[in-house]
Amino acid sequence: MRQLATVGKYVMGLALLALGLTACSADDVPQLPCPEIYIVADVAKLTRFKPGPGRDIVDVLHEEEIVGFGQSCLYDTDATGAGEVVVVVAPTIVSKRGPANTSGESEFEYFVAITDSQKNLREQARFPVKLVYPSNLSQLRWQRPDPHNLILPLNAGQTGRNWRVYLGLQLTREEVDYQRRTR
Repeated sequence: MRQLATVGKYVMGLALLALGLTACSADDVPQLPCPEIYIVADVAKLTRFKPGPGRDIVDVLHEEEIVGFGQSCLYDTDATGAGEVVVVVAPTIVSKRGPANTSGESEFEYFVAITDSQKNLREQARFPVKLVYPSNLSQLRWQRPDPHNLILPLNAGQTGRNWRVYLGLQLTREEVDYQRRTR
């Protein structure tokens, strides 16, 4: 399966152009639904501390939160409805520099997971991010510049509703426990 293939801006532009053309079609043609995209609550936020036992505000290296995403989808099907739906998604993450961050950088990973409508995991991939804070800023808003193209197969009679896409930050067990305690 090629679900998590990432493509460049050229293909993204073609997909958006095709979506725009589809949106301009006759009103009596129903729009097919895009797959639902969810931000996983337990791993939507990350607080990373400097090494050692300290877990106070002064020990924070950086904090991230997935705050949204850009998305679109495009169907490529035959007369029976079989084919594929291409989901274009670009997560948006806010990153805050903590008091313990002397490097001016933030490194973390996020994931994209795909399930079928019965929530069976079909594919998952992790993506590293490295941000550099300008000296005059302690917070950045980042959106993936080259969106992910998720190519999801469709059998006759299926739509994007037969798939789910999940976004989250890659956390350690200790980081998940901390986020649950501080919600």
